[in-house]
Amino acid sequence: MESIIKDQLLGFLLRKGIINKNQHGFISNHSTCTNLLECTYDWLVTLNSSRTTDIIYIDFSRAFDSIVHKKLLNKLENYGITGKLLNWISCFIEDRYQCVAIENCFSSVAKVISGVPQGSVLGPILFIIFINDIDCVCHGKTNLKLFADDAKLYSEIDLSCHSSSLQSSLNNLATWAEAWQLLINVQKCFVLSTVSSKRTNVSSSRSYYLNGVLLTNSASVLDLGITISPDLSYTAHINNIVSKAFQRSSIFFRGFASRNLQLMRKAFVTYIRPILEYNCILWSPNLVYLIDLIESVQRKFTKRIPSLSNLPYSSRITSLKLQTLELRRLHFDLTNYFKILNGMSSLNPSDYFLIYNPIISTRSAVPSLLKPLHASSKLSSFFSYRSVEAWNHLPTSVKLLTSLPSFKASIKSVNFSALLKCSFL
Repeated sequence: MESIIKDQLLGFLLRKGIINKNQHGFISNHSTCTNLLECTYDWLVTLNSSRTTDIIYIDFSRAFDSIVHKKLLNKLENYGITGKLLNWISCFIEDRYQCVAIENCFSSVAKVISGVPQGSVLGPILFIIFINDIDCVCHGKTNLKLFADDAKLYSEIDLSCHSSSLQSSLNNLATWAEAWQLLINVQKCFVLSTVSSKRTNVSSSRSYYLNGVLLTNSASVLDLGITISPDLSYTAHINNIVSKAFQRSSIFFRGFASRNLQLMRKAFVTYIRPILEYNCILWSPNLVYLIDLIESVQRKFTKRIPSLSNLPYSSRITSLKLQTLELRRLHFDLTNYFKILNGMSSLNPSDYFLIYNPIISTRSAVPSLLKPLHASSKLSSFFSYRSVEAWNHLPTSVKLLTSLPSFKASIKSVNFSALLKCSFL
């Protein structure tokens, strides 16, 4: 029943254009990845123009538990949700009770006076409806991005002073949060200022205040699981995930005596490799030493399997029916190119790709992608540009496919060896 209500409710709000376009949580074709791609592309374009961006990360305290039921119902009614459906939602969120159970011991029962039911199907949708109008706080050139309750405000700034529009937006945010009774944890809010290189001083002199409290300037921020550095390089993030993957690998080899190949493969694929591939289309490196660093996790893992230890790396991964991590990242890039170019993503192709449409009379009438002529190394290595050669390398028949599963299957048979940089092969 919740799923039916959710689908109908969300479908209605999306058709009417009511859902905030900056919200990437719990909405089809949106994810942490689309959120981060939109943000980082804006920041890189600004940095490419020798300008900087101030980014403010906002932390709401117990946001899902703090929603006032009457105010949520009021917002739903204002968005056109009335009658029996509004009454049903009212019954769904109100008159709930909770207790704590530990084995056979139970606490006293308490009435739930606020919040949406967490762990429910409908709860997250009700939450994003409740904070849907948060973009009204943006002043001037300030931008807002959301993933559920994770919010960040950012604005291109004049180096000679702080961004007045960003400070005004912070003041508006404080007023908005107070009106809707959402508590902001100011101590966990941070400012990150982009810089052109690591040698640039990251201790910004620009000061921002929220509820009268000076916000801390941070040297790096964990943004939806990705470490964002002021110079917008991902070296720190790659070092972190490689270290974590090696730790998990060591734990596995200490904890399991069996070296059965099927078990080894399953352990790596389910327990270790996801660490190295989470949102990799955002941070996939172009530099050989970083490509090798990531690949070294799989290389050393396979080396520790006794029956494969004497074989070269290429033979070891073939025996385990694995691909190189670099090739998998390239496949992820191309798959997302396909999704964006075919309208299967929330990202607009013209915002991220330079598309060349050849003259109809030429031999190939299939559009190709171009790289920008004047771009910094960071912008050139951004997701929408770094795999342009690989996309253009695809056979025309593959690029013209309309089915995503068919495309994924087809690119596995394409030879990309000339475009790979890993030195282990």
